[in-house]
Amino acid sequence: MCDRLGLRLCLAAALTLALASRAAAQDARTLERRLQQLDVLRRDAVDALVRAQRLRFEPFDTVQAGALTVVARPSDVPVVSRAVVIAWGKVDSLYGDVALRLAAARFLFFRQGFPIQNVPPALKDVPRVMGAADGTETDFAFQLVRASSLAIAHSSDSVFTTWLGPLLLPDANPQVERSHIYVELVTAPSSAVQRCYGGAMEGCAAALGLLAGDQAPRWYDAAERRTMVLQNQDIAQRFGLGSTADQCLDRRSDTACVQVLRSLPWLEPPLSTEARQALTRLAVAAGGRRAFLRLAESGTPLAQRLSAAAGMPLDSLLQQWRRLVIAERPRPVPVTRSSAWMALGWGVLFGLMALRSTRWR
Repeated sequence: MCDRLGLRLCLAAALTLALASRAAAQDARTLERRLQQLDVLRRDAVDALVRAQRLRFEPFDTVQAGALTVVARPSDVPVVSRAVVIAWGKVDSLYGDVALRLAAARFLFFRQGFPIQNVPPALKDVPRVMGAADGTETDFAFQLVRASSLAIAHSSDSVFTTWLGPLLLPDANPQVERSHIYVELVTAPSSAVQRCYGGAMEGCAAALGLLAGDQAPRWYDAAERRTMVLQNQDIAQRFGLGSTADQCLDRRSDTACVQVLRSLPWLEPPLSTEARQALTRLAVAAGGRRAFLRLAESGTPLAQRLSAAAGMPLDSLLQQWRRLVIAERPRPVPVTRSSAWMALGWGVLFGLMALRSTRWR
């Protein structure tokens, strides 16, 4: 009887275990099926979110000419396409092979008053170029040239870009630029500039900031050094040079004047950045497509770079630059006999009118 009872208990236990195993297997399959369903729902949700983000981002088209690539709204593409062609022609003509560095960058264009609110992640760090709301292709090309020149300057040697000054742009008018420089040659209060005007190439190199060493004595004589200290007296005070500046100005100590000028954080060469940029353009024009590349390379004195860029000795380059500047001196206006008599007549008339006024009675 016990054996029968034990057998029944064993059968019951086996049945219970079988039923439990079957239930566990069903639960596992159910759980796996539910997990698969959740994974499908998750993927659908991600796809929906991506589609929503794409709809939220503005659409953009890409325009390219040479190495210059610009991303713009579809509505701006027609005028931007023409602007990019114009801009690339100008940048390539000035910078030559260095302009090819722009291939590693893009620019994001938009009109003033219509900022881009939702930028796709791929364009988040792209430099932006803003054009006037009613700008033309010429206006937009100018802005693209400025942006391109800035990008090239950032990739160039800092010694060269500091000496060169503001952006080197290809749209300068050579005649106007040289006429301004001529006025500097005549009026700048610097002995180096005066030597340059007189034909000494050493003076031109010094006045343009191309010679190494102690600049203040090379640029200015003693009286000019005192004038420069007077003009920079506030800066000298901020840098703790007040007492030395006083010795220069009050006691006329030239040693103190030189010390102040040597200690200033930055003392501009007597000839302006316009003069230095004109020389740079001349060197680039003479040296071909790799000229600016030789200028922008670091590790070589600026005088050697300009000579290498132009493919000629520095004195020859400076002579050509000075000759072009002198050629743009103001022309005297010819006075004919009739115009002279007319001027004399007007002078007599105004003099008589002045004598008849109540002020002189």
